Amino acid sequence: VFAGEFTLDYAYQREDKEGLTLGNELEKIGYKGKDIINPSEFYASLELHIEQGPILEKEEKTIGIVTGVQGIRWYEITIVGNECHAGPTPMSYRTDPVMILPKLIKKLYEIGEQYAPDSRITIGSINTQPGVTNTVPGTVDLTLDIRNPDQNILDQMHLEVQEVIRKCDHDSNASVHLHEVWHSPSVRFAPICIDAVQVAAEVSGYPHRKLVSGAGHDSVYISKVVPTSMIFIPCKDGLSHNESESIEKEHAIAGTNVMLNAVLNIK
Repeated sequence: VFAGEFTLDYAYQREDKEGLTLGNELEKIGYKGKDIINPSEFYASLELHIEQGPILEKEEKTIGIVTGVQGIRWYEITIVGNECHAGPTPMSYRTDPVMILPKLIKKLYEIGEQYAPDSRITIGSINTQPGVTNTVPGTVDLTLDIRNPDQNILDQMHLEVQEVIRKCDHDSNASVHLHEVWHSPSVRFAPICIDAVQVAAEVSGYPHRKLVSGAGHDSVYISKVVPTSMIFIPCKDGLSHNESESIEKEHAIAGTNVMLNAVLNIK
């Protein structure tokens, strides 16, 4: 909303799985403000965050100077066959959507290998319906997440995903459908903010390196309306959004020191 990506009304109307809306819940706790949203009031934005990846920890760097964020595309893929009983139906008579999976998954991962080492291919969820042990599924649903810091390469990967789906649909007796859910283009942060973070890390004497964020962040949207960059600190084993997520106190202090110095010296 701050960046103009969504309207305030749209945000207030978002529902969770229990049907509770953001607007109503903010009002209940007294957090539904009335101030006008005005990005022009701000000169720059810096966000301090854990890396959510293993690079800083592996390289024994304390500070990550984030130059941008990878482009991301999300898809839902559905393979449609014919549901039937596992016992009476011979293998040769089946249209089993699960049989399409090995070839499809192999081809999708090959796209990532083709554009290594910066590309990412992730199949995070696979579900069969009706999901019964003695029933050949009627459908298989899977999710696909592709990423690359270079928008041109990400666009090419998108075309190749479409081609893989088209060939699988053409070459099999099941039907294969692709639906793009979300696209976040790659982002390059503002040089004045990147430079301020780098100087702050150097002055503070912390081991540091530049890197592109592999995960999406609020700063992706803020960067559209305010000069922006980010500061990363290591997290154990690269884990985030997980009960095992952990950071060292000294790294939290270092990140805060770098942010303070960057804010004080940004020009």
